[in-house]
Amino acid sequence: MSSAAGTDVAAAAPDRVRWVGPRVTGQGETTWVGRGLRTLAGLFVVTWSFRLSGYLTFAPWLAVPIVALGLAGLLIVVAAWLPDSALGSRRQHQVGWAALAMVLAALALWSYFQVFVAPGYGTDEVAFDQYAAQLALHGVNPYLRSMAPAFPLFHVSPNGYTFQLNGQPITTLSYPALSFEAYLPLLALGWATQAAVWTNVAGWAIGAVVLYAVLPRNLAPLAVVVASVDIFIGYAAGGVTDCLFVPLLVGAAVGWDRFASTRGPAAWRGPVLMGLAMAVKQTPWLVVPFVVAGIVLESRRERGWRQAVRDGLRYVGIATMAFLAPNLPYLIGAPGAWLHGVLTPLSSRAVPAGQGLVSLSLSLAVGGGSLFAYNVAAVVVLAAVFACYLVTYPALKPAAFLLPSIVLFFATRSFGSYLVMLIPAAIAAAATTQRPPGAAAWHHWKWVALVGAAASIAAVSAALTAASPLAVSIQSVQTTGQLATVEQVTLAVVNKTSGSVRPAFTVQDGAVLTAFWRRQQGPAVLGPHQRASYTIVAPSYFAMPSIDNGFQVLAFLQNPASVSRTGSYLASTWGLALQPAAVNNPVAVGQEITVHAEILNRLDGRIRVADVPVYLGQVIYAQRGLQFGQAVINRGLPGQTPVEALTNAAGVATFTIHSPVAGSDPIYFEANLVNPTLFYPYGYSPILAVRFGS
Repeated sequence: MSSAAGTDVAAAAPDRVRWVGPRVTGQGETTWVGRGLRTLAGLFVVTWSFRLSGYLTFAPWLAVPIVALGLAGLLIVVAAWLPDSALGSRRQHQVGWAALAMVLAALALWSYFQVFVAPGYGTDEVAFDQYAAQLALHGVNPYLRSMAPAFPLFHVSPNGYTFQLNGQPITTLSYPALSFEAYLPLLALGWATQAAVWTNVAGWAIGAVVLYAVLPRNLAPLAVVVASVDIFIGYAAGGVTDCLFVPLLVGAAVGWDRFASTRGPAAWRGPVLMGLAMAVKQTPWLVVPFVVAGIVLESRRERGWRQAVRDGLRYVGIATMAFLAPNLPYLIGAPGAWLHGVLTPLSSRAVPAGQGLVSLSLSLAVGGGSLFAYNVAAVVVLAAVFACYLVTYPALKPAAFLLPSIVLFFATRSFGSYLVMLIPAAIAAAATTQRPPGAAAWHHWKWVALVGAAASIAAVSAALTAASPLAVSIQSVQTTGQLATVEQVTLAVVNKTSGSVRPAFTVQDGAVLTAFWRRQQGPAVLGPHQRASYTIVAPSYFAMPSIDNGFQVLAFLQNPASVSRTGSYLASTWGLALQPAAVNNPVAVGQEITVHAEILNRLDGRIRVADVPVYLGQVIYAQRGLQFGQAVINRGLPGQTPVEALTNAAGVATFTIHSPVAGSDPIYFEANLVNPTLFYPYGYSPILAVRFGS
């Protein structure tokens, strides 16, 4: 509110002295929103300099773009706060384009070093898609071939496979054809190395450019922010093919509500881009009902129901043709195989995973007895959300492209990509659609919302209260010693059902479900109400959880489709630290040094416990391999390792060390504890290197 407006208020109430502070409304609000977003854009440009600085040792020349990004980001923040008289809207928009260009250049550099450090493909989906593209390039229908050769070809970690409930990996192509046809141009040019990753990164970059171009000028800097968010760039470089549909879906979202009133080629833009987005992955499929319903409701207001239905069907028809165009060769050549492939995510009985509601059943003793109940809950929530969308229209119209993410939150597979990759298109839709004047929700909408909420709560409750069919607990573990991983677990399993079951076991390490573990001992089929002991072993190093982190064992059944879990098992609760932490100068032969090993908790607080055995070992990590050290610990024999010492009342064990001989290599000392019941070593200290010289 201007100062003049404040004077008017004071004049209207002369008997009271009242200060009216500045308010940001109307055009002023737009100005402040724009300044705030431009400030954030500059801040994110600066953050890119921090991201790249971690790779200076790989490429010292990165210092140049790092310095440039840091300074440019600060200048963009300064420019954001200049008055309009100094830098008008048009110039600010150009500054925003420059910020976006810098962010995308930084993204390309960062993605290169991500690949340089870890060139193996991070997901099976990106490996499958590039392998399918290579087959298609040679005239082979990838829907008729197993994708298993893609695993070794692109060095996919076994933890990156998608497993079925029986523990077998899915090896069929699981997406529509544009998911792999997008890689054909690079492959046709002979660029096969990391072709999928670079195409995905390019898709995300194009999506950011399209988003900046279609947003109103005051909101356009939001595209710079979105393009820089960690989760999005991680997906782009990490093998999530959703990035390919982002620019298509953003284009489809722009002004989608004006489809019925648009004529000529412009009317085809939205549905064609929507159909192509659907031809990349199944996630955009859920957006279509909301968009078509909105188009019908928009058209009904002006043309009546009959024409409105025609407009909706016209949108569906154009989108369907665009969807079928890239899929047609495979649909005609092998319709059954193509249909099986694109419906694999719905029919494969894949293990539950993700950050949605199902994570409660994967991590806590909540539900898990019916994975089907989660999918039922997702369908019920979809029906409830769609009904609320219809009866409150146009209140939820700005969220039309994001509402499907809410639905996917309740499904058995609710990965983060399902929850966030619709956001760029949702921003474009919310910023470019219009609220029709005089439009109001149906007067009984509250009843629909109430019924939908009640049905959703009932469905979710059914999923969360379905008891797991197995009682599973960890009895013992076997570790790899100094490698500090768990390679074998013994379980006690009780079948709580009246039918026979065939459990398959895997480990949840943090948010990762590892490859399924091999059953070494225990019955393949567990009878009704039967109790048994199982010993399972890790199939590879990748599947071994660290003893420093907690892990759980999950037991999956195909019939009933369910998950049971153990409690969290933390193999290592104490740790050790050596004092001194470093010996910087050489120690003379025969000179004795004293090293103290302190028992610490997880927060590095000292634990005062006496008479706990601490073991100090020695080894030489020579260039040609491991060698025995010749140091004397606590007046033992030369080279003796490990040597035991008990802690005092302060929780400290003391070791005296000297060496009778000099060596060209330092001797490395490391202390550890041993579990008193299962006898596995844990709590390894940082390594202390000591060089003994003459």
